[in-house]
Amino acid sequence: MLVLKTTRKPVVKIDAEHEFVINNSKNKAILITELSKDTKLNDIERMDKVIEAALGKEALDYINSLELSVKSTATIINAIMAGISEEDLETIEKEAEKKIKEFRKRQ
Repeated sequence: MLVLKTTRKPVVKIDAEHEFVINNSKNKAILITELSKDTKLNDIERMDKVIEAALGKEALDYINSLELSVKSTATIINAIMAGISEEDLETIEKEAEKKIKEFRKRQ
């Protein structure tokens, strides 16, 4: 998974033939933040809605057609979050891992 940083919008490259532009506008960032907090959605629904909001319906359909694991899909979500926040993917993944560890400690 690769997030390309350019003067243009960030891009998630799924494979050699499929790259999708991340909509990192303020309004999409607000929507994605709200989706991530929506307790009415289960984790899978939330992932799909975040992907669709950030990359579009075509990207969501393609990604779902790949039948990826939850972990691989989470990597795409992390790439989206990196693109929106203009951070490196590695930084976002470290933060996500830290939150998972903190959650497990509370259980």
